[in-house]
Amino acid sequence: MTLWVSVAVLSIIGLGANVYKANTGEPLEWASTIAEIACLLTAVLFIVDYIRKKRKEHDEKAE
Repeated sequence: MTLWVSVAVLSIIGLGANVYKANTGEPLEWASTIAEIACLLTAVLFIVDYIRKKRKEHDEKAE
């Protein structure tokens, strides 16, 4: 879980760097932007899946 949270945070930082480049007029590196978005989406998917599994386990214990 910690790994995926750190991947999400690093992806956000990387995307922030590309936003800064866009605002200053520097050329964007589209390959890295796409890769950072993919990493962010994957991390979010794993985090949501982890939370869903934990809730399901909690609900099964409550029954």
